[in-house]
Amino acid sequence: MKAWLLSLLLVLGLAACSMTGGRPAVTDEGEGVEEAEPADTLTAEEEAEEEFEELVSEQPMPVSAEELFDDFLFNFASNRRLQLERIAFPLLVNSGQKVDTIRKADWEMEHFFMHQGEYTLIFDSEEQMELVKSTDVSEAIVEKIFLSDAFVRQYLFSRRNGRWMLNEIRNQTLPRNPNASFLEFYQQFVSDSVFQHESLSEEIDFVGPDPDDDFAQMEGVITPDFWDAFAPELPSRIIYNVVYGQQDADAHMKIFVIRGISNGQEIEVTFVRRNGRWKLKKLVE
Repeated sequence: MKAWLLSLLLVLGLAACSMTGGRPAVTDEGEGVEEAEPADTLTAEEEAEEEFEELVSEQPMPVSAEELFDDFLFNFASNRRLQLERIAFPLLVNSGQKVDTIRKADWEMEHFFMHQGEYTLIFDSEEQMELVKSTDVSEAIVEKIFLSDAFVRQYLFSRRNGRWMLNEIRNQTLPRNPNASFLEFYQQFVSDSVFQHESLSEEIDFVGPDPDDDFAQMEGVITPDFWDAFAPELPSRIIYNVVYGQQDADAHMKIFVIRGISNGQEIEVTFVRRNGRWKLKKLVE
């Protein structure tokens, strides 16, 4: 993420902490919510968010952000003025048998995962992960996946004449998504501890920071008996995915990536499908 955006996120974070007494802000996951906030506090938070959006909207998007979709997406999700400029209105909303449109006057700002501390990605292979850094990508789909509702909302972007534009929203039931098999497995994996342990490989490859050397990593193997001591916290209600190329419904590998928005942290959890069943095979922290 660009330096100016990081600075503004830090300002917003400090403002939010001052208004909530240091308690975590509400996210899509609902984490950190212990009690309802007083009405005047919520109003203050809304004012802080508006001020933040105004500050961001005053910042021109760097030309280089058009080259990588990731850079564009962060700007698109943070900058209200830019977002309105980069949507093809009236925007098509395709729900299968029904097609609607959204007028510019009716559009509500879409922040995607920007109000969370992290976002997720799903890849079919390590080679596919390299597409994130490719300037040749001209089409991308942002998926907002509602696991408990078995529903996926897709935002279809394309780059034409050097400019990324949102051209369509597509709503689909989860079974129609190319990642349906994995997503149905993942939803049970994160919600059922017994099923999770049954879905671990006999040996899980592990790569993580070396506790004796801050600049080195250690590699080893985790057995299911010790999984709970290493298991990362995985999102369980709403997750995101960005499709940079073709999705393979028959892929036998899924790399589930959790990336911090402002701290640079990343976790990779690799699952493999054998005999029709998904198993966790590798953890990289």
